[in-house]
Amino acid sequence: MDFLIQWSLFLLASILLGFFLEKRTEKEQYLYLKFVFYACLGSVSFPVYDIQLPLGIILFLIVLHPKKNSRYKRYMALFGFLFFLLQLIMGPFDTFTLREETQQMGQVTITDESFDTLMTHIDRRIGDDSLRLEQSQLLFDQGGNLRNATFELIAKSPKRFIRYEVTYQEVTGTLTYRPREEVLTRSLEVYYQKLIDASTSFQTLKTLSIKQILHESKTPYVEMDLDGLYETFSLQDATVLLINDQGELIPYVNTGDDVLANAIRLTYLRSDGQSLREKTILLYNYSFETSRRKGVVR
Repeated sequence: MDFLIQWSLFLLASILLGFFLEKRTEKEQYLYLKFVFYACLGSVSFPVYDIQLPLGIILFLIVLHPKKNSRYKRYMALFGFLFFLLQLIMGPFDTFTLREETQQMGQVTITDESFDTLMTHIDRRIGDDSLRLEQSQLLFDQGGNLRNATFELIAKSPKRFIRYEVTYQEVTGTLTYRPREEVLTRSLEVYYQKLIDASTSFQTLKTLSIKQILHESKTPYVEMDLDGLYETFSLQDATVLLINDQGELIPYVNTGDDVLANAIRLTYLRSDGQSLREKTILLYNYSFETSRRKGVVR
């Protein structure tokens, strides 16, 4: 359940419970607001490493000792504490959390609409604005048939990150979603902020001129690796092409400055699985500012 919805329902329940208890108490100024305060206090927690300590209820029991209507104020604090416990229990079941599941896709050709459909299914199924790409790998043949693909993605909830692995296998024609792990938000925040939005990478793949790549390939298979990190590249000795807004590949004119970009690395594979030494780097989402000015370290 969304974080704001949880708290809205909690506050509404606290107000209703306070209204009900107020009729049973001694007269006290601002009692109604005090009830809501004690409920909120009981729900307060404090993170220590990966553990959430119930700081609010501890303060109430040790520090605060209300003399008037103490029993009912204790009820409100305990109600807040129950909300804290409920958050711990319900935490792993955020709305965008997936159980492992499989979706039938059939054969996918990377040069036609079936590939666009594949990418759209992934984006919609995990479907969260926070979704970012860690890395992915696609293998296709000279005919454009997608043999297999793996996407490693991160989605963010108010309190944690959830890593997903999405795989496609040509043999079965299936797309499989697997939640891999959950990590507290603060543990991955800096790394997460350096990753590209998954939708941006998916859109790049959809518009990329795959036919141009296949036409220039000298081997039966091409492996395509995407890294979600926005990196600094020194391109003195690499074969580099830029992906323009239309998905076309254009030569990179080396000016001597580093380039900030997301990269797609192409590896050319022979039938026996051995790779050629020749590799190509395709850059998208790029900036020609120097790394020193941008403050990014490779």
